[in-house]
Amino acid sequence: MYKKIILSVLLMICLSGCSFSLPQMTNNQEDTKEEYVKAVWVTYYELSTFTQDNTEQEFKKQINKAFKELKSNGFNRVTVQVRPYADAFYKSSCFPVSAYCFNKQGSELIYDPLEIMVSSAHKNGLSIEAWINPYRVSNSTDFKELSENNKAVEWQNTDKLIVCDSGIYFNPASDEVTQLITNGVKEIAENYEVDSICFDDYFYPTTDEEIDKSSYDAYKKAGGDKALADWRRDNISNMIKSVYNTVKSVNENITFGISPASNVNNDFNTLYADVNKWCTEEGYVDYICPQIYFGFQNENQPFMKTTKSWIQMADCTLYVALPLYKVGKEDEFAGDRGINEFLDNNNIISRQVTYLSKISEVKGYYIFSYSSLKDNDETYNLYSVMQNSSQ
Repeated sequence: MYKKIILSVLLMICLSGCSFSLPQMTNNQEDTKEEYVKAVWVTYYELSTFTQDNTEQEFKKQINKAFKELKSNGFNRVTVQVRPYADAFYKSSCFPVSAYCFNKQGSELIYDPLEIMVSSAHKNGLSIEAWINPYRVSNSTDFKELSENNKAVEWQNTDKLIVCDSGIYFNPASDEVTQLITNGVKEIAENYEVDSICFDDYFYPTTDEEIDKSSYDAYKKAGGDKALADWRRDNISNMIKSVYNTVKSVNENITFGISPASNVNNDFNTLYADVNKWCTEEGYVDYICPQIYFGFQNENQPFMKTTKSWIQMADCTLYVALPLYKVGKEDEFAGDRGINEFLDNNNIISRQVTYLSKISEVKGYYIFSYSSLKDNDETYNLYSVMQNSSQ
């Protein structure tokens, strides 16, 4: 009876000349649908195997082959480390050519690796992200190892730098440093069609109170009343906000994110990185990608528990970075239960990917790193999950 009534109504609609159709997704709705990210980190030392001693033509050939393989194996994003030590794998007015690019810092830019990688990534259906280490200048304290056009050489013996046992760093307290970092990001956003920009987990190099004493004393003398730790956190957060605003002013479609260490307390108290602020307040990041480089059996930061803690905290897009580099090795800080987990299993990363795919709050993952994608069972299992995933 009811079927006859419905058919009669539809027939009347058709006879009256009215059209009837099912609602369809508009172009805007399609465009805003968020893609589940499957990214791989490509470090500066991995990039150097493509750039050093290669002609432009050979670099294009090799990078295109690599990106094509990544796409065929299930990845949809490459995150390339194009500014590792206050030097660049691209044409920059702020930083010299990287020592890892053409063997010598400050050398001539024979060809532009980032420009080629952007073109190759998009040609192969990959988004591309420029990965930057904002403050690190050198792992050495010898300024003679830097090129003459490195800003750190000009700023030697000033409060714009921090020099400690682990190397040379830009001082986060300096407004000129913040401006340099911001300008460095701006030129990438303006000159290259990157889809995203990422900072990694290095911020203050040490908790030593002497490293920035003159800057902090000047702050206090000018009427500042914050404790040293809070002041340091503000320095980092102000830089992050400056970079975020600059990126959005150039191109609001470029995303900006941070990949911090996964121990929030350590980030806050040792690196002075207020990741809670960044991923819960507007104006700092589009996404956060904690480096949850632990197995399921890790006694200190088990993978599932650590992931859940970030889900509870993050109020922005959340990705998770995964430790393919640990496969086949002892995990020495994982405790007795977890020390051999990456030795005894060949499906940890694939299981982690499967676990993340079932959590709606997690929008993707980053694999560390490119050179760890080896001819072994763990990698095969990872590829199988990636290619068969509904995400």
